[in-house]
Amino acid sequence: MKKALLAMALLLSSNSIFAGTVNGILSKDDSGRVILTSMENDREVQREVVMAPQFEYTLDSKMLSSQNYVLEFSGEITDSQIITDRTPTIIAGKDKLDGRMITDEKGQRYIDGQKVTYGRTKPIYGIPFDEQSKSYYENKEVLARGFFEKRGDEKVFVINAILEKDLISSIGPQKYPAPKEFYNDPKAFIINEMPKNINSQGKKPWSGTLFNKKGYQPKEGEGVLVITLSGRQGDSPGASAGHFAFGGGIVGKDGTIKGETYNFYFEGPKEVLAGNTDLVSYFGHLIQGQQNYRPTFTLYAYGIKPEELKKARDLYEKELHKVRTVKGLEITPGYNCTTTSNYVMREIDIYGQHHNLGARLFDVQNVGYVNPFSWWSNNTNGEGVIGGVRVVSYVTTRDPQYYVPRPALESFVKNFSSKRWNKRKGIKRVDYIFIPQTPSRRQVGGMSYDQPIKEGKKILAYDKERKKRMPQVIKAHEVLLEQEKHSHAEIEEAKAIIKSDQEEVKKVLDTID
Repeated sequence: MKKALLAMALLLSSNSIFAGTVNGILSKDDSGRVILTSMENDREVQREVVMAPQFEYTLDSKMLSSQNYVLEFSGEITDSQIITDRTPTIIAGKDKLDGRMITDEKGQRYIDGQKVTYGRTKPIYGIPFDEQSKSYYENKEVLARGFFEKRGDEKVFVINAILEKDLISSIGPQKYPAPKEFYNDPKAFIINEMPKNINSQGKKPWSGTLFNKKGYQPKEGEGVLVITLSGRQGDSPGASAGHFAFGGGIVGKDGTIKGETYNFYFEGPKEVLAGNTDLVSYFGHLIQGQQNYRPTFTLYAYGIKPEELKKARDLYEKELHKVRTVKGLEITPGYNCTTTSNYVMREIDIYGQHHNLGARLFDVQNVGYVNPFSWWSNNTNGEGVIGGVRVVSYVTTRDPQYYVPRPALESFVKNFSSKRWNKRKGIKRVDYIFIPQTPSRRQVGGMSYDQPIKEGKKILAYDKERKKRMPQVIKAHEVLLEQEKHSHAEIEEAKAIIKSDQEEVKKVLDTID
């Protein structure tokens, strides 16, 4: 009622009001109002954000101080206000540019005739989005996100995120056909063959259909559940568990999916802001994008009602706010991207095979719950003797599908392969999409590990041992980033140090399958 009265008052007092989207930078003024500053027709426009009371907490100090992030709001928009009950989406820039990228004889890049340049990047573990990365998109149809900038008498589009076109689309299986072996038994191929390095380190994207209701074709306006696994990084053993996220979207008129991940992510050097992140930005941002660091393995499940996806989105806001703002919060076996995603999806009655009734009733690990150390083990960080016992108690009483990214995705694959299960959940089609790691000087990753004790413990122990030589490796990367400041001998020595380190890392990580 309160919102309806506010909207009515605005209709009478404002020059114009419309339902739509607007994007910009978030801040708070001296009076405490939340302000979105946008650029419209080359002029700055400021609007007050009037958020529904139940979501006011999401406009937290972190969101209000993140000046490098463009946020998109949807709702009722006037000349001076945005009235909404939907939290914002993090996007890579206020403008879009789609088309074929080409480079002329002078080295200038264009997308469908529009001059473009790549925007800000930064070295992560010593390596940025580099010239190899930029060259990868030559002569490809792309989705680019960023902003137009006036330079002299012309406008140049500055790219902040880029991805091959139609990978976020229902027509993916036609444009990027899956290997023929996939269709012999899609579930078996995903679970048994994709983890092999020859497949997970592939250089070409592809998309295949895991399940399709007879005669079904995705329609405009239908909901799509997105579940995605980011594999291991090839240059960082500590990131070999991968990352798990889920989200939602809507099928567009041309089959594209306008969607986002509800991305639970701890703060770190990649500048990822935990929050609802546009899919092009999630995969293809020049700094934050998953493809820069590792391959991804994604499910699109069509038929989930948009209101159910909104319910999950709203529920997850509490965890996204928590991971953004709580000081000292740590990743633990019981509190991470996988456990929180699993929990929220169960709230809309979507889950992997590990949570099926039969799997839970007859799980041999149930006997472990008699161990009192398992009762308070969810958030233990493993420190000290008791902490170590609780970690062991946690992992021995719960299947890895609950808390490890790869087993979690494979568990969803098993349920999404079941015609009966999909019918009960209203799922009409499920696609599986592989996107390779974007080429760069960074060593290629692959599938993440699935056995936290056998594989995870071994790799983390190696990573701890490797830290002894990391100062030397870091210095070598610094030399290669500023070669003009160093002698030929120093550059060659740096290359040798990095090569030796990465060969050892590859030897360990390539045992994951």
